[in-house]
Amino acid sequence: MATMPDPPLAAPLGRDRLDAAPRRIEGRDKITGRLRYAGDISAATLGIAERALLHAVAIVSTQANGRVLGFDADEALAAPGVKLLMTHENAPRLGKVVALNGAEIGELRPLQDDVLHYGGQCVAVLVADTLQHALEASVLVRVRYSEATEDTAFRLADGRGRAVDAKSLGSGTPGKVETGDADAAYAQAPYKVDVTLTTSAHHHNAMEPGAAVAMWNGEDGLTVYSPTQFSYNEAVILGEAFGFSLKERLPRMIAQVIAKYQFSNKVRVVAPPAGGAFGGKNCNIHLLLVAMAAKLAGAPVKLVLSRAQTYTLMPHRGETHQRIRLAADADGQLQSFLREAVVAQGAKGSFAEPVNEVGPKSYACPNLRLHTQTARLDTSASGWMRGPGAGPDAVGLEIAMDMLAHEAGIDPLDFRLRNHADVEPDTGHEWSSKSLKACYQAAAERIGWFDRDPAVGSMREGRHLVGFGMTTSMYPVLQMPALARCVVRADGLATLQTAQHEIGQGMITSLTQLGAEALGLPVDQVTLEYGDSALPYGGMTVGSMTTLTNGAAIHEAATLVKKALLKRAVRDQGSPLHGLHRHDLDVVDGVIVSPDGPRETVAALMSRHPEGLIEEEAVTGRTMGRSSYGRFAFGAQFAKVLIDPETGHLQVAKLIGAFAGGRAVNPLLVRSQLMGGMVWGLGQALLEETVIDPRSGMWMNRSLGEALVPAHADIAELDALIIEEDDTRAHPLGIKGMGEIGSIGGPAAISNAIFHATGVRLTELPFRIDRLLAAMRSRS
Repeated sequence: MATMPDPPLAAPLGRDRLDAAPRRIEGRDKITGRLRYAGDISAATLGIAERALLHAVAIVSTQANGRVLGFDADEALAAPGVKLLMTHENAPRLGKVVALNGAEIGELRPLQDDVLHYGGQCVAVLVADTLQHALEASVLVRVRYSEATEDTAFRLADGRGRAVDAKSLGSGTPGKVETGDADAAYAQAPYKVDVTLTTSAHHHNAMEPGAAVAMWNGEDGLTVYSPTQFSYNEAVILGEAFGFSLKERLPRMIAQVIAKYQFSNKVRVVAPPAGGAFGGKNCNIHLLLVAMAAKLAGAPVKLVLSRAQTYTLMPHRGETHQRIRLAADADGQLQSFLREAVVAQGAKGSFAEPVNEVGPKSYACPNLRLHTQTARLDTSASGWMRGPGAGPDAVGLEIAMDMLAHEAGIDPLDFRLRNHADVEPDTGHEWSSKSLKACYQAAAERIGWFDRDPAVGSMREGRHLVGFGMTTSMYPVLQMPALARCVVRADGLATLQTAQHEIGQGMITSLTQLGAEALGLPVDQVTLEYGDSALPYGGMTVGSMTTLTNGAAIHEAATLVKKALLKRAVRDQGSPLHGLHRHDLDVVDGVIVSPDGPRETVAALMSRHPEGLIEEEAVTGRTMGRSSYGRFAFGAQFAKVLIDPETGHLQVAKLIGAFAGGRAVNPLLVRSQLMGGMVWGLGQALLEETVIDPRSGMWMNRSLGEALVPAHADIAELDALIIEEDDTRAHPLGIKGMGEIGSIGGPAAISNAIFHATGVRLTELPFRIDRLLAAMRSRS
């Protein structure tokens, strides 16, 4: 039976911290419908005449390869309100573009030729005066294709022969990792396991589909409204595609970061709040399509993808196949970790799932050999999705860890404690902070781990078999360059500016808090301007790094403004603080205070200088987050399942996670993000897969009616506990990313719980009821 250290480790944050946290600044607008998304943009929003905004509908292919021979479009072009049909024959010619996230758009510019690469590829765009007219006319367009070829592979099982060694994965994770002699250590160890695991393809199903509005200012300027996660890169892509000057392209972005140089840009990308993103809204094909249509039409155009079109014109997580072998010595110490993995890529795009993201750093193991290959399939592009790499990585490793613990006769929690990595395994660096043991303890106690019967198949509640499972969660801490501006006006109110993006994660609130904290102003006296490439460079909204990356820049700019405020106060002869030393002063709740009693509000000080606003800029993260410490957020997830032995029906009775990610700037937002991630993991475990027709290459369940996602009935009790820790030796703000770690490890915890309940190991995600029932019946 597992035991934990005595006395107890750090305790989770209490309800008082959650209740004291500021609520979402945009929350009221969201729930009342006042918040406007890209699809809500109207002619009035743009300040143009009502009929000046045209509407576009994308027309996509119904076969996966071959060529487009032509279009029968006379009836469609004669339909009411139709302005044009844009195809490869009349579409604007585009220049080469650079997609920094490896997206399809960097290799496949739309409507430039007649070649088909996958089913659901955009082959035309119809533009009309209203959306209704565009939809009605689009179904009248007949596309003529050549015969499809038979040399295709739509599933990884059919495309293994296409596998090639991967030099790097994701944004630089190595495709090969080797330390020691893993094969020899495996052969000599007394305890070993060998397991093959597959994860299915599955798609983003954000509430808001892909959408964009484009407006040209003659030939000299272009503005696009799109809920992107990287407005600067999209502005660069548009500048490159349409042949704008050099300053609209990549050098502009580099100069912004290195020299804080702000160009007057002719290409502007405005990012309204996104109705969900998580990697899916980042440099997608419709960015170019809408700008091309607007250029051809000579008028502003809005394009909103249908739900089905998001499955091919936006990225998905591709399949993975993994063979994992683990071995331990007689004391339960890991000796060998071997993995051969193949990950699916789409027909275009350079992204490959980085399945070595966390495995080499999870446990103390002297011998590793991890080898990953990629296989290009004839499908739409794979791409970033919440917890990229770390998700499938942890599923395989954590199931294998549970199997090895069972093989060695050691409690799964004790087994992980024996193999706890006290330093970063692959570098030997100290961790900046690591409260994983406290996470284990908090979650284990909350779910009742120490009170369970560890024997497989031994527990019942009524007619149901009961199982408990657990896993480790971890995710890297990243910081990228960011630039921010802070301005305090004559009324004493402050404005923060950075081109960061609100994708539903609460960025508006957390960054406003950090700026207000540095300034010494109440949160309601600070406003954040964001989501616009005309603002200071804000970087990508990815990798759980927004709060640290942009928060650091905002905090630094606000700190500079605060220093200038205090300097102004001691120099202003009209101020009661005149003549004091600025280092003795502070700003608290909008009041400049001194130790001897004189004080003055920021508003009063600034009102005497109506022409002299205070403005400062700061750039941070130029070292790309490099540190002499190992920097990860850590967590543990524990699951309790109830299984009907006759029907195989599975209920997740409890899913409890505990997570340590440095300082929680807003614990309420952090907890919400963690719980959302845990629900995401639950969906991956039990429900989410996108099925492709092996004959046609078309995704079959491309709708919310057939793409299953978790509902309230799928889990009885869910909670995320926050273990706060001091990480200031790695960064003064002490912040780690906590947006994605909640989705890491949950599927394996559920699989391990299924084994504890039934003795059946499920290693093909999702763990569907039919798979569970078949495995239970074959075992009996």
